[in-house]
Amino acid sequence: MKRIFLLFTAILSFSGVVFAHGWHGGGWGHMMDYGYGGIFMWIVFLIVVGVAVYLIIQATKSKGLESPFRETPLEIAKKRYAKGEITKEEFDKIKKDLES
Repeated sequence: MKRIFLLFTAILSFSGVVFAHGWHGGGWGHMMDYGYGGIFMWIVFLIVVGVAVYLIIQATKSKGLESPFRETPLEIAKKRYAKGEITKEEFDKIKKDLES
């Protein structure tokens, strides 16, 4: 994810520098300053900025530790008891500790 963010940042920076200096590569010439070429460039620019903002939000968002499928400690103790990992006495102690 970090590499994608850096790639979009580099592309955005490069395109900003290039168009700030007035380079009109590809034979577009006057179309980049007026008419549909300029509108197209703004649309591309806004899409790139939108993707960059989306990636920043996704990168900084918490990982959602609270999920609806998360097991409670008592459920984990029940599974451990069922597998034979803990004895009846250990399970009862864990259950008592969790209920208090």
